[in-house]
Amino acid sequence: MFIISEIFPQHGGDLNVAEQMILQSKIAGVDAVKVQLYTATMFGAERAYLELSFDGLKRLKEYGERIGIDVFGTPFTKERLEWCVELDLKYLKVAARMHAESPNLVESIMSKNKPTFVSIPSDYDVSKVKKYEHATYLYCIVKYPTRVDETSMPDFSNSIFSGISDHTLGISAPLYASAHGAKYLEKHFTLSYAHQKETEKAHLGSMTMEDLATIKKLSTEFEMIRKAISA
Repeated sequence: MFIISEIFPQHGGDLNVAEQMILQSKIAGVDAVKVQLYTATMFGAERAYLELSFDGLKRLKEYGERIGIDVFGTPFTKERLEWCVELDLKYLKVAARMHAESPNLVESIMSKNKPTFVSIPSDYDVSKVKKYEHATYLYCIVKYPTRVDETSMPDFSNSIFSGISDHTLGISAPLYASAHGAKYLEKHFTLSYAHQKETEKAHLGSMTMEDLATIKKLSTEFEMIRKAISA
């Protein structure tokens, strides 16, 4: 399973903490790290401290390169999309909320022809989603956090979905998805579940370094079992 560690906004606006999260994610076996790129007031002035500048993005990308992990972003404006292009980030991301709120930005992101992870809300009409060969589609329940009994999953063998963008409590949903054919997982990462703020709602639905290592190990073993069964 290809695992993406989402470190925003759980970094708390501190790039030193962001680098620590990137390092822990790398050690635990993650395949890529993602950040969110929005303006200071886009989601309320109280979230201004979470804004990442161009120089900050460049710093995190270069840190990732030094330790051998790709860092990429979700651009919420066309200017920030150009940052991603200028820095030649390996991947791009379309957030679940963009389909309804920013369809023109979705088109701009997809026009760059870079490998792009596209989250689609669980209640969104999939037939309205334009299909691209360079896109990987992720099923997403947009609730921070999502209880396990609120979880739903697509048929990974007979749909456009190759994985999930997960906000559930714990790691049972990612493991269930992997066992049922999901090849990609995006999940928020945290250094501590205790870091709870109204402006950083994803902590409880995040994975820790230990959680990540467990997901990586077991999802790899699930893949080995599937290959053995089908051989």
